[in-house]
Amino acid sequence: MTFFQFFTDPLAYVYLCCALFGGTILILQLLLTCIGFGGDSLEGSGPDDIGHSETVSIFKAISFRTVTAGLAFFGLGGLAGLTGNFGRPISVLFALASGLAAFFAVYYLYRSIARMVSDGTVTEASLVGASGTVYLRIPAANSGRGKVQVVQQDRTMEYEAVTPGGELTNGTPITVVRVVGPNIVEVA
Repeated sequence: MTFFQFFTDPLAYVYLCCALFGGTILILQLLLTCIGFGGDSLEGSGPDDIGHSETVSIFKAISFRTVTAGLAFFGLGGLAGLTGNFGRPISVLFALASGLAAFFAVYYLYRSIARMVSDGTVTEASLVGASGTVYLRIPAANSGRGKVQVVQQDRTMEYEAVTPGGELTNGTPITVVRVVGPNIVEVA
């Protein structure tokens, strides 16, 4: 295909428009995400609900990000097929394959990112067995409360503490045995 034929071919024009439009939107999304806009929601990327068929879950993949990525790569794949002299039918297949690959790649990327999100809540199960140190003296035989510092999820948490054993002084290493109540733990 010559230079003049390339720019007079309507299929090449469609590919070029798709690549330019989709690519421009993708670049704008990337720039806006980098400066702090548009990264709040990972639409269409939540974990699959139990009990739904695959037909229904395919609609979860449809989002603005996935469609623009598919559109951009549809255009780029088609242009590559035409400039590679594969012929029009092969360039259409190449464009469709490229667009679908980009569509699902972006979907699975954002789905993976969404699964990495954590709310940071310290649960009772994660607290039992945690180690720390005595911050304020803990009286012996559950006769009063002291305070301990426990490292949980890369942060230092402070809890009121009781112990059934002997008195524990400041700086003594402890292990959380059980959770007694809200913000109160039993240590040993």
